[in-house]
Amino acid sequence: MGTFGEYIKSALSSIRNNKGRSFLTMLGIIIGIAAVLTVLIIGDGMKATVNSEMDSIGATTVSVSLDNTKTDKLFTKDDLDRIRAGLSNIYGVSPSINIWGETMVRGEAYDMSISCGSEAMEYSAGVKMVHGRYFNAADVEDGKKVIVLSQSAAKKLFGYEEAVGETVTVTAYDLTGEFLVIGIREDTSMDTAYASYMDEPAYMGDVPYTAAAGVYSLNLDTLNSFTIYLDSEYKNAVLSQARSVVENVMGLRGEGAVKVSSGYGFDQTTDTILTIITSVVAIIAAISLLVGGIGVMNIMTVSVTERTREIGIRKSLGARTSSILTQFLAEASILTFTGGIIGIILGLSLAYLICQVVGFEFSVNPLLVLIVVAISTAIGLFFGIYPAKRAAALDPIEALRTE
Repeated sequence: MGTFGEYIKSALSSIRNNKGRSFLTMLGIIIGIAAVLTVLIIGDGMKATVNSEMDSIGATTVSVSLDNTKTDKLFTKDDLDRIRAGLSNIYGVSPSINIWGETMVRGEAYDMSISCGSEAMEYSAGVKMVHGRYFNAADVEDGKKVIVLSQSAAKKLFGYEEAVGETVTVTAYDLTGEFLVIGIREDTSMDTAYASYMDEPAYMGDVPYTAAAGVYSLNLDTLNSFTIYLDSEYKNAVLSQARSVVENVMGLRGEGAVKVSSGYGFDQTTDTILTIITSVVAIIAAISLLVGGIGVMNIMTVSVTERTREIGIRKSLGARTSSILTQFLAEASILTFTGGIIGIILGLSLAYLICQVVGFEFSVNPLLVLIVVAISTAIGLFFGIYPAKRAAALDPIEALRTE
């Protein structure tokens, strides 16, 4: 055999002369490549969809608290104002205060959960106004007794959703306050869960923390934590900035008393979990690639046995051992390469259909496709080595005696 092109031509001729066997040889590779590629693309689509959903929320949060084992300091309202002024690219900061109380409507008592904070809470995930407005900075500064109710709370307490202008009386800590409803926000999954909780449902609303402090005698100079609201685009910058600003304002530089955490950590955890799941499933699917490679080796070994006399004739005519080795390796590589290409087309098609059905993003990493092609070809070379070596090592005289 002279040139590499002749090796390829001879390998293709052999494959064409045994179409059925060649297809069965490729089938394991096709299925393996398609399975692995489908799983990886769906996994990437799942991660992209989850990240897109989280980013579409727009706002994210950074929680800041003080370690009471390292400092006895607490945040005051003035501290929060100074911290807010020292941070950039944020919607605002808010103390994290929740009050459980009870409200009476038409002589019937209902559990009420009140989230108390600043106007920045409007940028919380899931806050979408359907009627009226959210309380603003002026409402917070003046301590106005206003409340924003969830849809579930408005419907249950007043019998209809558009309850702007109504009043809600909430009793907590043996103190009672009357709040004017200025807005109704869309239910979140938490609102729905609490509102339908067995025989003891609870309804939710948001009020300015200054108003809650005035009604329920809360000390705003003894806050242990607060929340920063920001756009997800700036989460990394704010995370790196927050600790320094808080330490400077509180005089805690170098004491390690400020704890900063973020929803970003949840993003990373979710991404890690999805990556692990995808990887495990891909490894399981890759087992079929191993099976396909063994199939290539078996078929090529049979091919060597069937063509022993042909090999003997070629070696007796001067064909070198390296030529025989190269031809059989080329044949194995062509089979797996072709199977890989068909598998990629099948895998992309299946992944696209599944992503369309389940609503995942369909995104293909070109590098991933190249890697898959390389793997399929490498499998052919690896599993083709044994039969190729066996063919190349045949003694021409013994091969010619074979019937």
